[in-house]
Amino acid sequence: MSPAPIRRIGDRDRRPELALSGTFDSPLDVHLHTLLSPDSQVPLDVYPALAIALGMSRIALTDHLDFDPREVGATLAPHQQRVEAVEALRREFGDRLEILLGVEISYEQQYEAEIREHLRTNQYDLTIGSVHPGIDSPFKRSLAANWAGHDVHDTAPYFAEVQAGIESGLFDIVGHMDYVRKYVYPFIDTPAFEAAPDLYEPVLKALIETGTALELNSSGWRQRTGVAYPLPQAVRRYRELGGEYIVTGSDAHQPDWFAMNFDRARELLLAAGFEELATKRWKSAGEQWPIPT
Repeated sequence: MSPAPIRRIGDRDRRPELALSGTFDSPLDVHLHTLLSPDSQVPLDVYPALAIALGMSRIALTDHLDFDPREVGATLAPHQQRVEAVEALRREFGDRLEILLGVEISYEQQYEAEIREHLRTNQYDLTIGSVHPGIDSPFKRSLAANWAGHDVHDTAPYFAEVQAGIESGLFDIVGHMDYVRKYVYPFIDTPAFEAAPDLYEPVLKALIETGTALELNSSGWRQRTGVAYPLPQAVRRYRELGGEYIVTGSDAHQPDWFAMNFDRARELLLAAGFEELATKRWKSAGEQWPIPT
């Protein structure tokens, strides 16, 4: 497979509104998808250009990586291609922005050994572990109507899989930890999840025990559920339990989604008592990323 091109967008052909959809209310957007993901066509240089326009200090490109061989994301972008793409972006933008080589791995317990071996032999600056509805999952969007009449606790297997990913110790960050809400909505709605904190509690405790960071994923505010991932009450509860590692990700798959709703994310984080964005790896390195006040 030939490497994907580094497509540059210059001042003349970049739409002026691209830098206006997001807001500078966080110094970091660490969940971004480009044309190296099967569900995005964003040219590789768009997010760096937007981050610089907003005055952001660091971003991470976290294109999908699947381990189910039936998934397109298992073969679309080999690791070396990702490395070369980020190296080229650093040559272009590195004097104005820090660009991390990240990855969003679709965690499935049955592929944990393969994931572990991949991460042992390939280096990333940042790893997100997320549970997505795979080919055989009952949580696929096409099956949403099957959840009509079900109790919210019937989604417990999804939360158990998220917890297993956290307890594997493989990832810096858990991505959109209650993403299942998107796939069972509106048949199991947001108030039902808000009334089931027992689904969240073991997952939040696993985050703390392993030192895995929680992602406040702002994409939920633009999606049909209308609420961030995880629920704001889960973010607050994580802090109450002693959680200290948290990051902001827009989960952008198109330019207009970059840093979208980061103003809401900032307000939620400050109200919950967080003062900085952090992963265990960053904290160990002495990095400080204060949340703007």
